[in-house]
Amino acid sequence: MDFDEMLATWRTQDTTPPHDVNRNALQQALQTEETRVRRAWRSRRRVLWFLGIFGTGMAVWAGFWIAITITNGWPAIYAIAAGVSLGMFALAAGASWVGRGREPERNFGNTLQEEVGRCLALVNYQLSVTRRWIIPMLVTASITAGAGLFSWTVVKSQDIPVSSRVGWFWYAVAFVVLAPASYKTRDEMRKATPKLKLRQRRLQELLAALDARE
Repeated sequence: MDFDEMLATWRTQDTTPPHDVNRNALQQALQTEETRVRRAWRSRRRVLWFLGIFGTGMAVWAGFWIAITITNGWPAIYAIAAGVSLGMFALAAGASWVGRGREPERNFGNTLQEEVGRCLALVNYQLSVTRRWIIPMLVTASITAGAGLFSWTVVKSQDIPVSSRVGWFWYAVAFVVLAPASYKTRDEMRKATPKLKLRQRRLQELLAALDARE
């Protein structure tokens, strides 16, 4: 019996073996689910934190390159390209910080009602993540495009001999990897939303039922 089945069984109070769910079993299931969600939340924040730091660093470097371009009197196209890449890196950094979100609330006790309330807060957080599915895609696309444009600026301004075929090859690889991954992420989040809404409703009903029995 998984977490959602246990919620459904408790909601209907089906006491026919082997579907009986006692309070201790439900509380343990809630704690297990909380651990799983918080682990996923920490992993997501680490990825966005890394991308945010990387985007910020590249934005600073692009800003320095604009200053170098202007100081050396290089063609304006290089300063413009560096400025556009700076904007893309800044967009990626900003979206990363926004996408990290706030930590799901921990200020609950250890009674069953409080465990349910904590799990409900986690479900609300998961739903907010599904509504922001575009952010990781935006961050990745901005960094990829910004890196490509900035690389072009550096290579051209310094007359660095680089095969165009190599550059196109790596961009093709990036597209082949990122496009399916982005679509898969969007599809998974779209499919998860109805399940999370159902879980949210059952937890709200369960919390109301527990409060009513007190």
